[in-house]
Amino acid sequence: MGWSVYCYIKIVSLKMGLKKIRVLPDQYIVKQNDKGETAFLVISGGLVAEVDGKKVGKIETGEIFGELSLILNENRKASIKAIVPSEVVEIKKKALEAILLSSNIDLHKAINEMSKELGKNNEQKLPITKSQLLELSKDAPNVIRALALQLHYRLSQRIFS
Repeated sequence: MGWSVYCYIKIVSLKMGLKKIRVLPDQYIVKQNDKGETAFLVISGGLVAEVDGKKVGKIETGEIFGELSLILNENRKASIKAIVPSEVVEIKKKALEAILLSSNIDLHKAINEMSKELGKNNEQKLPITKSQLLELSKDAPNVIRALALQLHYRLSQRIFS
């Protein structure tokens, strides 16, 4: 994802009054089953995702998390905890919507379809191939392309692992 995504989110954040949050090791940013009102971009550090107290994944610098709760309008599916000192930018729902609306309609649909698949507990499928997604996102802002590819990667990992 990288620096350009951070810069884009930072500009949107400044316009919409979002804030940077510092978290310490073992500090939770969100808890499973809580109402999801914000997503987050990891600026630095490292986090883990836990479901029912078990580690199910890691989240690194440049990644966005919590977006599924906003896109699907559902409670959090996982708890997210810092494993090292970390900084995240909070992305409110309106800011995420503004970011998503800056993409073309077909890419926006693909992001929503992948989000719905990630929200399922089983029988998930990839609604789009990676090459199709790359073609669809070639003219999209970096942050949208990065989010779409991140969702595709997470969904692929669940299906094929």
